Amino acid sequence: MTDAPRTPRSWLVPMLILVAGLILFFPAIRSRYLLDDYLHASILKGTFPVSRSPFDLYTFVAEQDRATLLDHGVLPWWTDPQIKIRFFRPLSSILIWADHRLLGGDPFPLHLHSLCWWAAAVLATRALFLRVLTARVATLATVIFALAPCHALPLAWLANREAFISLTFGLLALAAMLRFHEAGRAREVALAAGFSSLSLLGGEYAFSAAGYMLALAVLAREVPVKRRAVGLLSFGVPAAVYLTLRARLGYGTAGSGFYTDPFGAPLAYLRHAPRRAVTLLAEGWFSLDGETLDQKTPAWLLTLCFIPAAALLFVGMRRAFAGLDAARRASAWWLLGGSLLALVPVLAVQPSPRLLGASMVGTAAAVALVLDQAWFRTVEQPRLGELVGFVALALGFFHLVHAPVTSWLVGRFYQRSSARFEASAQAFAKGLDGDPEGETMVMRTAGGAFFLPFALPPEVVRPKRWNILAHTGHVLSLRRGPRTLELVVPEDQSIYPAGPGNLYRTEDTEAAREGTVAVAGMRITILKRGSEGPRVVRVEADRDLDAYTWGVEKKTRFDEIQPPAVGLGKPFDP
Repeated sequence: MTDAPRTPRSWLVPMLILVAGLILFFPAIRSRYLLDDYLHASILKGTFPVSRSPFDLYTFVAEQDRATLLDHGVLPWWTDPQIKIRFFRPLSSILIWADHRLLGGDPFPLHLHSLCWWAAAVLATRALFLRVLTARVATLATVIFALAPCHALPLAWLANREAFISLTFGLLALAAMLRFHEAGRAREVALAAGFSSLSLLGGEYAFSAAGYMLALAVLAREVPVKRRAVGLLSFGVPAAVYLTLRARLGYGTAGSGFYTDPFGAPLAYLRHAPRRAVTLLAEGWFSLDGETLDQKTPAWLLTLCFIPAAALLFVGMRRAFAGLDAARRASAWWLLGGSLLALVPVLAVQPSPRLLGASMVGTAAAVALVLDQAWFRTVEQPRLGELVGFVALALGFFHLVHAPVTSWLVGRFYQRSSARFEASAQAFAKGLDGDPEGETMVMRTAGGAFFLPFALPPEVVRPKRWNILAHTGHVLSLRRGPRTLELVVPEDQSIYPAGPGNLYRTEDTEAAREGTVAVAGMRITILKRGSEGPRVVRVEADRDLDAYTWGVEKKTRFDEIQPPAVGLGKPFDP
């Protein structure tokens, strides 16, 4: 443990950091709605097929309304029969509700609200760094944390704001726990428990912030064991209450490959954890975007790159930390350990830089310490200096050059793609008025069609049923009869995504086998499977296929189409 540094209070440095972040992330906060943002807006307007309370906007699929969502096409035909996607985030939910009630539906003011939470997380992080690091290292670490690419998507995606909310309160709880370790005052325990409760009410990201509390409790050996245990209980007790309520109220996930609940499916969680951990570590330490590494990246390539890089970083950091005084060396290790523990909860989700907010706190501190040792301190041993200097050069490039550029580019990508999606939804809406039955068939999608019904202009009557037939790349559509269609994809593809990245099903879902799936208005029979999953399916509708409104998602737009004539076929490409 270290004493708080005695430095003059200055708002210039944090203000400059916040201004730099505003510039870099400005494209992100200029984004339109993304993904779940459309679902939240629809729920609050009363146009979603089921209703939600202001505290329950993060319940996307519950057991009692699963069938209703499937009938309306909100869930596709290949959905796992036991799917459940419910997140216990009452504080984050009520803030979204308040946004729409007080600020209206325009996304920009809502993004400014998210930016305020980002700023709060940056300031809370800086306060923590100033408490355990020198002023120079704290400033450098704050810059690295504030400008990291992991913040781009939570700023562009309103529904992901809970990452900032939980992290901000989690860091305030950690600061109170540090003060309790130093002085032993009961007031600090109460503050830590209160902030921990708010962090948990923000969402399950609170467990990532708690990784630092656990690391501190284990590694702060100069603090009496009893005091460390009491400090840890300041999170443990609220967490126990949160998990109990979560279980009793039926929150959690099931039947989704994208989300793997460690409580409901522990074996699946452990099976996916190693790959997800390696991916997240690489994204965090090398400031990668979410496209560089994905589930198609070969495991052998990940391992081949990860092991030598991790070994080099660890040796370099260990030698750099050796030059610190005992108190700051201890702080460096528990911050680094906390950054690793912060990954454990988010291994339940398909890897993405957006999950790294909490982990980046310790990563930024460790990187800043290495840079400080290499750039501002004399290293007595020449070989030590060369190694630390090489590691510092690499880390300096990734976090001070590559990271800001990536943050801006990622934000610009979400700004442009969200605007393009909104415009294409408005254009597609013009063809929806001709179907008196209000049913639409989507031949294929890349993912955007799942949210398209909720992105339509308010004056357009949403289809009562939205049937997505395939989530794939190239697909060949063969018309076998007036009401019958066959869809064929290449041998190395599947009608819907395979593997752990599929939001609507797990790898072990029973419906993956040959058979017929019946949903409202049609029946789908899996005729042939390939190496990646079903590759030939037959669709039998209750109405003539020409009576439906048809659409297809292209790379940058949605097009209205017509199905092939009986006996003929048509290819559909991205």
